[in-house]
Amino acid sequence: MLLLNYAEAPFEVTVLAHKGFERKCLRGARTPAERLHIQRLSAKDILVEAYAGAQPWKDFGPPLLRLKRLGFPDIRTHVLAACLYVQALALFPERARDAFALLAGAERRIRRMPKTSHGREQLLDGITDARRVAELQGLRPLQVGTS
Repeated sequence: MLLLNYAEAPFEVTVLAHKGFERKCLRGARTPAERLHIQRLSAKDILVEAYAGAQPWKDFGPPLLRLKRLGFPDIRTHVLAACLYVQALALFPERARDAFALLAGAERRIRRMPKTSHGREQLLDGITDARRVAELQGLRPLQVGTS
């Protein structure tokens, strides 16, 4: 994870910094698995920055789609991406069907985990909270079939 303070920097500057750091790390990667992991982490970090800055789809979409294409490195990242996507729907409500589908997929993965798994309830709580935020914005999963 890139630990730099870009609170006041424009989103484009933050993305350039993340991509530069990613390139630097990729040069040092020894295996394809290391390269993939670095790319996934970079996409996740840019997605979080896009959400934090309330960026439109043109900025939020590419890191999300890249992360989906590369595959989620773990269930927590899958849940994070799905929750951010659903919570950002006020900015691009036309994406509701895809966002709620990603959230439902993450929830299915969690529910397949043993009930005694560490963090299972916390992940489910995150999904519940994301749905609540979307509902406060007037978006519900039942409406996704009408878009």
